[in-house]
Amino acid sequence: MKNIASTPTQSASFAHPVTWLKQLTHLQPAAWNWPRSLRSALGISLPLIIGLLTNQLDLYLWVSLGFMLQISSERDNPYQVIFLRMLIITPLAMLGMMLGYLSSLPWEVVTLCMTLLAFLSAILSSYTSALSIGTMQMIMLGTISVSTSSGGHYYQSALLLLASSLFYAFMLAIEALLSRRSQEAEYSHQILLSLATLADAKAKGQDTELMAQKFSNLMSSLYTLMFHTRSLSPGRSISSEHIAATLQHCDNLFAAIIGSEDSNALHALSQRLTLCAQAYYRTPQALPSGLISQTQDGLEGYLNTLITTLWEKPGSRLLTQLHITLFNPRTTTRKRFWAFVGELSPGKEVLLTASALALCTFIAYNLRWKDNYDHWYWIPMTVILVMKPDMGSVFARTALRCIGTSAGVVIGGLILYFVPSGPVFILFMAVLAALLPWAAQRNYAFMCLFLTPLVLVLLEYVIPLHISIDYAVLRLIDTFIGSAIALFFGYIIWPNKSRHKHFSDSFQALRSTLANYLRTLLEEPEGKDESAIHRARHAAYAQLADLRSSLQKQLSDPPAASQEALSWFPLIAGAARINNAITTYSIQPHTPCSPHDKQLLQLLADLIEHGHPEQIPNENWSSDQPGSRQEQLINTALNELRHAGGLVAIHPSPTLTTGA
Repeated sequence: MKNIASTPTQSASFAHPVTWLKQLTHLQPAAWNWPRSLRSALGISLPLIIGLLTNQLDLYLWVSLGFMLQISSERDNPYQVIFLRMLIITPLAMLGMMLGYLSSLPWEVVTLCMTLLAFLSAILSSYTSALSIGTMQMIMLGTISVSTSSGGHYYQSALLLLASSLFYAFMLAIEALLSRRSQEAEYSHQILLSLATLADAKAKGQDTELMAQKFSNLMSSLYTLMFHTRSLSPGRSISSEHIAATLQHCDNLFAAIIGSEDSNALHALSQRLTLCAQAYYRTPQALPSGLISQTQDGLEGYLNTLITTLWEKPGSRLLTQLHITLFNPRTTTRKRFWAFVGELSPGKEVLLTASALALCTFIAYNLRWKDNYDHWYWIPMTVILVMKPDMGSVFARTALRCIGTSAGVVIGGLILYFVPSGPVFILFMAVLAALLPWAAQRNYAFMCLFLTPLVLVLLEYVIPLHISIDYAVLRLIDTFIGSAIALFFGYIIWPNKSRHKHFSDSFQALRSTLANYLRTLLEEPEGKDESAIHRARHAAYAQLADLRSSLQKQLSDPPAASQEALSWFPLIAGAARINNAITTYSIQPHTPCSPHDKQLLQLLADLIEHGHPEQIPNENWSSDQPGSRQEQLINTALNELRHAGGLVAIHPSPTLTTGA
């Protein structure tokens, strides 16, 4: 199986500055996504054509700009996830346009308001990728809006952005109706078939080596897809976390098949897996009736869990088991409130990066006192794009943005200066728009190369200015100023631990916090300290937010930093599922815990905090109360620990085998 748990070895070549720069600017391989490129070209050019034909180009430019914001943030996710993200991103973008009404206030008030919004957006960005993209667009559009003179009719621009989102949704719906199966669905279908073949061969006593190798190859492909989806998604990625959960349950079922000697059970499992594969191929959107077995033990139980995870598509059910428990009528309002607050707790890392973004935004806005010229907003826009804390390393994005923008502003300046409004102008815009989805997969600098002229041209027509040959040079200077602010005030002056030590220390601290959270719940009901439970829950979710934020910031760095960050993702996702299981246990209606089960929970807490792979049991522990909340927590946590321990045991790493 592909090495995903060990820390990649950093060769000496990466230490050389020239080699590091080559890695930074390396163009990643990218398949041409024709449907997305076609949507991008049509979505940006069609409103321009209508604007030219109706002599209302300034009106329809907002529709093209809004469509460009949607398509530039689109990544390889299922369609339902993209639609749900749009429902979050669009209102935030419209709110950004409404911020233009702040322009009537003193500039000191405007600066403080935008600084506060930058701070809050950085915190919200740690929750989901949709909030990450939406808050970034809110601040960007707010910056543009306060710099324009719309006669106080900012709501009209907001409504035009809404129209652009509806246009985007319409074209996306057409593509979804015409599209083929997703890569995730195809790999999952093939994995089900390989498990069925493996179970059948094991039942017949045949050699399973080739079947196991085929399963491992398919799992590696799905892991690659998970990493690809995760690396291109700012903030928390629902799609990649769904793939991670699918992989874990596939791995659990594979291990159960290999360890089983019951030929009858294996043969029955093979038949069920074949039926599941056929059903998943036909209807991956809806779970057919009759697939879930009434038996919850052994191989059948593992398959039931996998089936539930497979058909629980990202975005099809927003409520996790934790959230369902929150709405249990037997759960008290106080418990619901504190569980909700605990899950949203920002950690120290998130607060630090939010403070850095706020400081840089404050400085960029205050530069208007020095350079009160038209299009001053390019400096704070650069700061926001570079500094958005969940979208990658500040240093890497600064370097790549300067490289890409340097060429992009020249292209945009030439279009503005030499190409008049007309068919040739629209053709240029359509070509740049068609290239944008492909460029976004290659490299951040490459994306900036095509995105910059689109933004430059559209914003110039939205906010007219007499174009001279120096226009592109001024935008390039603004980019360098904004990048310098982000690099110094958002990166250099802040404390920065080595990534290896940071991930190792943070993950071990998270394990200790989860163990403490569980131990806090083991007090007897009459002596239970609710405030201690709230503090423990807050600490656990805050540390998870910190780890996710730290991981995301490393994904834009060249190898080995990005590879190391990605290698931690399955472990962090597993820790999050254990945390949710503990929270679910904490807020469910209480049932008495026997001394035997209490001892098991204490042992479980020890395993979570300090357990090594060889200490994790291969089988679930027997509870005195089958089906109780204690047994559910124990089984869930042990499955997660076995999965993580198996990764570590197969691919040992000094970081993970000595305490993480």
